[in-house]
Amino acid sequence: MFSFSNLFLQLSQGIDLAFVAIVVSSTTATIFACMVFLTWKNIRENTKATYSQLLRGFHEDLTNRLNKNSVLKTTEDCERYANDYLNTVDEIAFLYINGKIPHGIVMYLKRFFAYGLSIIEWYNNMIGEDFKKIAKVNWPNYFLYCEKHEINLDPEDKLPKIMRDYNQLKDKT
Repeated sequence: MFSFSNLFLQLSQGIDLAFVAIVVSSTTATIFACMVFLTWKNIRENTKATYSQLLRGFHEDLTNRLNKNSVLKTTEDCERYANDYLNTVDEIAFLYINGKIPHGIVMYLKRFFAYGLSIIEWYNNMIGEDFKKIAKVNWPNYFLYCEKHEINLDPEDKLPKIMRDYNQLKDKT
């Protein structure tokens, strides 16, 4: 007559303790490897989502600043617009230089950095002196990033009309 208890007893007598240890440790190692893989995959997905949120946030902030150009009426408005814009790209450069955001995000925003150079040129014309020296003190991370990545003034970048007509703007104030 067949019995499960007899079968178990026969099997347990023939199984070596070392074999059981190998089976248990192999199973544990397999489970550990699966857990490491799943954790790595989850971290990778979370990192992608975080980078996407960062990029979307930076892009939105810079675009919103650019859209404010329609409300510029005075020299002070233009200076505030320029300062806010340069502060924002300086903050992004600071985060990049300190390893807080990946290179790809900052490279995507490269055109915004070039636009900042147009703003510096506007300041040079508006003030009538070399504003770049003052700007390097005020926005050091921005300039460090631009120099390191060879960001140049883009002739396609156009400042708001009111800023381009800075002589008329100065006469209004």
